[in-house]
Amino acid sequence: MTTTLYGLSIDSDVPMPSRTGTVAADGRVRLRRGADRSHTFDDPPGQVLLHYASPERPWYTATRTADGYVLRFHGTCDFVLGPNLEDVSWHVVEGADTGVARVLASGALMAFQLYLRGHVVLHASAVQLGGAAVGFVGRSGMGKSTMAALLCAEGGALVTDDVLRVDDPGSNAVARLGATELRLRKGADTLTERFGADSPHQGRSADGRDLLAPGRPADDGVPLRALVVPLPRRDADELQVDQVRGADAAFALMQFPRLLGWQDPQVTAAQFAGVSTLAANVPVFTAQVPWGPPFRERLGAELVAALGDQGAALDQPSGKYAPA
Repeated sequence: MTTTLYGLSIDSDVPMPSRTGTVAADGRVRLRRGADRSHTFDDPPGQVLLHYASPERPWYTATRTADGYVLRFHGTCDFVLGPNLEDVSWHVVEGADTGVARVLASGALMAFQLYLRGHVVLHASAVQLGGAAVGFVGRSGMGKSTMAALLCAEGGALVTDDVLRVDDPGSNAVARLGATELRLRKGADTLTERFGADSPHQGRSADGRDLLAPGRPADDGVPLRALVVPLPRRDADELQVDQVRGADAAFALMQFPRLLGWQDPQVTAAQFAGVSTLAANVPVFTAQVPWGPPFRERLGAELVAALGDQGAALDQPSGKYAPA
């Protein structure tokens, strides 16, 4: 299948999210499955660019050699990239869940591609409201997908989930189309009820998340008007939104990279420069959010109104989900 995501034209034998309409691409990826591999916790050979581990085990490592790159998810799969990043083979570890490898292909691998190509990458979900977008930034479990689902239920259109590419991070920052499904954790899956009889619930992902695919189309390259770091509060009764400014705004975005453990100075320097520029030109907010389940009715609309009160140029959501 061939699709365009994150500004990349992807020819893949791994199922990928599919966007309708014409989406501009400035890069290519050809992804093919290779032979399965034996399990190892060893790092791939080469210069280490990226390494993330817990005290118990390594989670992922990326290395570079003269022949290209290897992105290894220990115990699950390897992605082997050519030196120009366009040709990629994926190799599942013997006995591992192929479905999890597919989730990694459409998410973490695409983020790795974007980092190495020098694009600004946020660990974020984003929703289009009228002619502009708002992004939700944070580590896994902070409510990015949940906040996006709340806005989509109010009539917003999903731009992406979990990985956000931002182009022109200066005064004309725009959000590029990415994932077409929201992956919701237990509790947030109750939000599927807000989409009525035409619920876009799509079952469960290989990593145990509920899949929600709002069908309303979003635009590619829509202006990014606000970035929000959600702070879920089960003990809060009221929504509190505060703008973060200056160096604190840049730090608020940079503390949640999509891939942790970068050791490549070229990547870290490019992200620091791009995210700093972005934070200086797009308003950054924290939002203490009364958390569910149950989630308060019109919570998404309350958030957009609060952002508007602080100067973010966002249209009010329509108040109901409208399938494509």
